[in-house]
Amino acid sequence: MKIHLIKDGDVSNETFTEVFDLLNAIEGPIQFNCDVNSLINFSQDDYIENIILDQKKFEKGIKLDRPQYSMNVTSSSEKEYKKFTFPFSRKASNWSAIFDKCNLYRLSKSIGNDEFVLLLTEMSNDKNWFASLDEKMPHNGFIHTADWNHYLKCNDAFPIAYEVIALILQKHMFDDYNELRSAVHLDPIGCLNDMCLEKKDIKLKMRTADICADCMEKLKDKLSFSVITQALNILESLRVKMLFSQRFKQNVPLSRLVIDADKRIFLPDFGNIEIKLRPLEKTLYFFYLKHPEGVGLSFLRGKREEMYEIYSKISSIGSLDEMKGRINDMVDITKSSAFEKISKIKAAFVKAIGEELAKNYYIQGGNGEVKKVGLDRNLLIN
Repeated sequence: MKIHLIKDGDVSNETFTEVFDLLNAIEGPIQFNCDVNSLINFSQDDYIENIILDQKKFEKGIKLDRPQYSMNVTSSSEKEYKKFTFPFSRKASNWSAIFDKCNLYRLSKSIGNDEFVLLLTEMSNDKNWFASLDEKMPHNGFIHTADWNHYLKCNDAFPIAYEVIALILQKHMFDDYNELRSAVHLDPIGCLNDMCLEKKDIKLKMRTADICADCMEKLKDKLSFSVITQALNILESLRVKMLFSQRFKQNVPLSRLVIDADKRIFLPDFGNIEIKLRPLEKTLYFFYLKHPEGVGLSFLRGKREEMYEIYSKISSIGSLDEMKGRINDMVDITKSSAFEKISKIKAAFVKAIGEELAKNYYIQGGNGEVKKVGLDRNLLIN
């Protein structure tokens, strides 16, 4: 089974890549292809008129048998709940225009009708849905990538990846689109097929990442055991990641921190979340992991040789002199390089697992104080 992920120009490459990585974290027969280079853009002809939205409309989806009008928000600059100011107006597109983008991509790449083309888009849609398949061509679909922070306090990539799996399973669970529409749960029960007309109900569906017994019965004869297992394992992985990042679990034991042979950083006991850092950020972080006693920034200059050695095992980009130059800049107290790296390291952990858990892993220490990582080194595996 092949799934082609495409995006519009407003979806960041970072989010797109994160979604792809989350889906590929579990091996199996489902193959995901991420086309970063093909951007799908919406023209003025694709928009419907501006609609004035109040908070009640914004937070409710529209059933398919109701009149269609736009009620959604797509601005990346207004993603956070506290930044929404109601009422406001916003452009949107209807489903046919969105699915036309999928069809055009399918034709341009000669993609077979049995392969999925799923568009990740910031464009609002006229039914205010999180995601949907195309009734005419159910191997086409879209996932709306904006506004997740209004409902879920976690990395947007988590619920977006969840919706990718949900669309794949729904396509095979039901014989046609009419059956899908009649079989969804109007009252939320924590199943993948919850309708979520009250959009806040998405929280329950994401927390459980489950498929109820009736829906599983529909699915088990439609897909192979290996495909179902891979899909369920991806959903479970996403559930764990969302739980930790939203702090649904309190007072949980800390995860081990694993650095593998490729110098990738994982938290295996938190759903095997990967903490993605750039080579220089990793160099600084690995250095502080080696020094539980802590090191003040003003003393980093005397640790250049140790930094060179760490960096050389992580990156091979550029000549030796260029690599040493990057380290020299980072340990220069008159420059902001080290401060910037520490900030980005913190942000990566907070984004992945939330502030309360992250503070055990990132580099801490006030101005003029010794910087250190407080993690118990018995939890470090490298």
